[in-house]
Amino acid sequence: MAVTRPDTRRRTSAPSLEPVRELDARAASPCISGLAVVDPPTTLSQREVLERLGLAGDEFAEGVFARCGVRRRKLELADDDFLAGTMQGRTAQVEDQLLRCAIEAVDQLDVDPRGIGTVISASLYSTGCPTIAHRLVDHYEMASTTDKYHVVGVGCASAVPLLRLAGQALHGRLGGRALVVAADSMSSILMRAGEQDPKAKTVGSAIFGDGCAAAVLSADGVGDGPAIVDSEVHQVAGTLDAVSLALAPTDSYLHLARDLPDLAAEGLPQLVDRFLERNRLDARAIDHWVVHPGGRRIIEAVQAALSLSDEDVALSWHVLAERGNVGTPSIFYVLKETAEQRAPHSGEHALAVTIGPGVTVGLMLLRW
Repeated sequence: MAVTRPDTRRRTSAPSLEPVRELDARAASPCISGLAVVDPPTTLSQREVLERLGLAGDEFAEGVFARCGVRRRKLELADDDFLAGTMQGRTAQVEDQLLRCAIEAVDQLDVDPRGIGTVISASLYSTGCPTIAHRLVDHYEMASTTDKYHVVGVGCASAVPLLRLAGQALHGRLGGRALVVAADSMSSILMRAGEQDPKAKTVGSAIFGDGCAAAVLSADGVGDGPAIVDSEVHQVAGTLDAVSLALAPTDSYLHLARDLPDLAAEGLPQLVDRFLERNRLDARAIDHWVVHPGGRRIIEAVQAALSLSDEDVALSWHVLAERGNVGTPSIFYVLKETAEQRAPHSGEHALAVTIGPGVTVGLMLLRW
């Protein structure tokens, strides 16, 4: 149920920070100086996905697909040969697909890749070697000393730790640049329905899509993008089983516990309050909320927990409807929509909230 913020809430930056100190903080913080997202070419409606996965006519599946908030997604399931394979058998094709999307995304950035000192790539899982980061360094003929890392398994919570790592890599490097590439092929996990399939497999089949994002961080605080003022990740104790990749010789799916949204939202108000307080802000200072588009219940749970308005989460709903939950790069899509649709003014704040395996909640405070 949507929760509307009281009219008394002020949408201005908290007055507790003096302007000079705010400018100093931005200059000292890594800045997202470039951001691009790339979608694979094939778009499927929910009806087409039902048919491709052999779920059409299944009462439970039909209901889940209709209620999940997704209208269409980018998926590779139109290829019969791909759909007939296993996750392991799809590896080479998927790795090539992710690299093509990564290159297309990087090419859209206003940056010379040869001037980048650190490359961090990430996907939900990877059975390929060399990694996306290695391949990008080779493709763009970057310096042989370029630092490169590949992160797996962090999934939907990835944006916060990825940007934290990139920011740490820039520490002390005036004028330095770091590249973050988040790419996922959720198609590689999806399989046709079987007689003994658990309901969790059907739920995952209803929401996941493919996508890729690339971001450049600069160490000098110069650029139109937001500065990363602060960030943190919080792992909820005892929730390791809430998100897991289920694998069998001929089957795979991402298991999502029914109570995942509640687990993520419980304690979220306190986490956000403490996080903002240490930055001498409160929720009234947040002009833009960048909420993980993980699914209908995820958005609803975060909205209710933080007393956000429908407008606050409108872009998250839009990304979910048009692309589904694209895993690792999900929050980058909402951030790009925020920059383009809301056109934040100088001095405005945004708070990104990510939720992923662990269960891990990520918080990232941005300032334009």
